[in-house]
Amino acid sequence: MTGANDPGKPPKADEEPSEATGNPPTEPGRPRSRDKPLFLVLGLVLIVLPVVLLLFRWYEERDLVTGAQGPFPASSAAGPVAPAHVRHQTTDYDEVVVHGLGVRTTDTGVKAVYLRTGKEYWRYERRDGGDALTTPAVTGRTVAIWYPDGRLVAIDLRTGEPRWHTKSRYGKGYQSLQVVGGRIVTDAEGHVRAFSEDDGKHVWTLKEPSDCTNMSLRMGAHDQPDHLSVVEAVCNRWDYLKDKDKDKDGDAEYTLLLGIDDRTGDVLWKRRTAGLWTQFLQGDEDTLVGALESPEGRYSTRLLDVNREGVRPRSEIAADAWDPVDSGSGIVLSSTDPKNPDADHDTALDAYDTRDGHHAWRLRAPSGQQFGAARIADGRVYVVRHPVHRNADRGNRVRGELLVLDADSGRLLHTLRLTPMTVTEYGESAVLDVWDVADGVATVQWRDETEDELVVTD
Repeated sequence: MTGANDPGKPPKADEEPSEATGNPPTEPGRPRSRDKPLFLVLGLVLIVLPVVLLLFRWYEERDLVTGAQGPFPASSAAGPVAPAHVRHQTTDYDEVVVHGLGVRTTDTGVKAVYLRTGKEYWRYERRDGGDALTTPAVTGRTVAIWYPDGRLVAIDLRTGEPRWHTKSRYGKGYQSLQVVGGRIVTDAEGHVRAFSEDDGKHVWTLKEPSDCTNMSLRMGAHDQPDHLSVVEAVCNRWDYLKDKDKDKDGDAEYTLLLGIDDRTGDVLWKRRTAGLWTQFLQGDEDTLVGALESPEGRYSTRLLDVNREGVRPRSEIAADAWDPVDSGSGIVLSSTDPKNPDADHDTALDAYDTRDGHHAWRLRAPSGQQFGAARIADGRVYVVRHPVHRNADRGNRVRGELLVLDADSGRLLHTLRLTPMTVTEYGESAVLDVWDVADGVATVQWRDETEDELVVTD
């Protein structure tokens, strides 16, 4: 006779397990043992998925850094003495020449190339996108770039590795970068801030003078002795852009020359300049060359003594018309057409002594020829002489000559016939300028169309 506890009879689903059988009950909704691996897999997925997503996001947002792709180029710290080689390349308008490298922005970052070969030395990109909208600020140690979301990045010139990054004040407008007294100085919509070149720490914020609202910096900054930095600032810039009908003549805008303590950002003095686009050049460590606003309404270009107490005109440049080009080695250069100062073509190159402003020498171009903008380096002047172009010359291939002159006397030291260049769409106003001279290299570009570049070396 079979009983309820007969070992040959399995227990019912709703019966409690007996000690004899040892079988666990099967509760409604409880998974069977064969389902456990599936739940373990799902649990692991829920744990691992967030980690994978975080890693993916880190990969997408991290910076792309190639590092140095070769040796750091040797530097001669001088321009080519007897240039003999010319290489044609394409470039960008914002290239900066330093230590034998051309530093230029890319779509999302910055790169450095060997100027002598055109090969890439290093590259830095933001993988998450964002255009680098500013010309990089470059020193012998650091390359700094700014992004529209406020990110400011400093890169080691030698290695291409990021040194630091920080947030500068966000501005919807264009933000410029300058290097002044070991500081990376930024400005956007009136906010001027300085960061240490060494570690990116905020050092000072420039307070706007009471009569200067929405201040922006011009592309001019000069390091002077005794912790003095001199910058050119535009006042009421953004007010004018937002409401042009307020003052159709543009009188709402004006420019200031500011003397700033590079340790604190304190404004030590200010002087109004002669006009919105007056250019100032550095004559020597205590001298600037430019035009200040004068009570008599005369805007002559003068040599200016500059120190922490202020800026004081010393002597006037003896020139009927003034278009300053460059300064250095004790002279300041002016390029103009003596017969027609308002002409687009400069047919004479004049040099003035930066000690007293006296005329030192003049070089005239032959008939039908003109000069581009010149540069001074290590006692030599580099300038391109080429034909005066007409609108009909657009698209034609033309040759210019690179002249190397002695800065003190204007004596011709060397001449090099350049590689042919295609005249730009600007035709009549197409001019070949010496763009930069440093580290045994001179670069030549069209003034209004800077995709084509000639790299000239010894």
